[in-house]
Amino acid sequence: MNKQIIHSVILLICIALPFSAYSQKFVFGYSLGKAGYQMGDMKSILENDVKNEVKAVNDSYELDFKYKNTENFPDGLFHDAYLGLQFSFHEIGLQYNYLTTGGRNHLSDYSGELRKDIVFSGDALGLYYKCHFLSVPLTKDFSFSASAGVATGAIFNYGHLDYFLDLYNPQIFQSDYYVIGSSSRKFEKKDESYDWNSTNWYVQPTVGLQLWWKKTVSLNINAGYLFDNPGKIRTADENTTDVIGVYDTYYGNRIAVISEIPGREYNFGANWSGIRLSVGIGFAFSVTK
Repeated sequence: MNKQIIHSVILLICIALPFSAYSQKFVFGYSLGKAGYQMGDMKSILENDVKNEVKAVNDSYELDFKYKNTENFPDGLFHDAYLGLQFSFHEIGLQYNYLTTGGRNHLSDYSGELRKDIVFSGDALGLYYKCHFLSVPLTKDFSFSASAGVATGAIFNYGHLDYFLDLYNPQIFQSDYYVIGSSSRKFEKKDESYDWNSTNWYVQPTVGLQLWWKKTVSLNINAGYLFDNPGKIRTADENTTDVIGVYDTYYGNRIAVISEIPGREYNFGANWSGIRLSVGIGFAFSVTK
């Protein structure tokens, strides 16, 4: 990611050079907003996991296995920061967003606990262009402006899967990664975790309103939509587990599987596409007379 930051700064300087003859302002700011996340692949993984687990256990034991999805990658808050230069009504710069969401499947009762958590975060780094197409003085110190722009760049995704299993009655189940004798009655626990990563490319058009105080401090309201092109998810290099399976003792049926091989690439991705609404504060300082 450090290389991406260096490349972005160099590109920003190259773009800014033709505007160096104009009056310039150094601008920066921060916003907190609400984001919609599509995350279709991630949602399907948890939904299918519930279906497969419930079917396998119910078919073997004719039980009402109440393993269910309790959280499925909901919309959430995002953080946005920008740093740029303004030339007349043009503005260009660097933009950073932090995104995060996750999901959980869970069951806990007298016999034990089964939980699968998937959490994803994304660092979005890109370049933005903004056009301040309207400026209206309100009072001596206050003014109003409107803008429209677009940002584009990369999202560096980091995913974490945690698979947690507690067996209060090991006579019922046995696992291929630790031994539980069919006559054993002692408590057993297993907690496995794995890391994923991927890189996406995005484009985000945005419109905004700014209320300025002395053309130096602004209250910003922004609305936009992020169009994300998800890259394929890969397991992190430090993952060493090949296949984990959970089996029942009496029938030998496999009821849960996690397969992780270092560097393995999957045909699914983390899609952050969705609406972006934010409120924040900005600052502008003249760097030329």
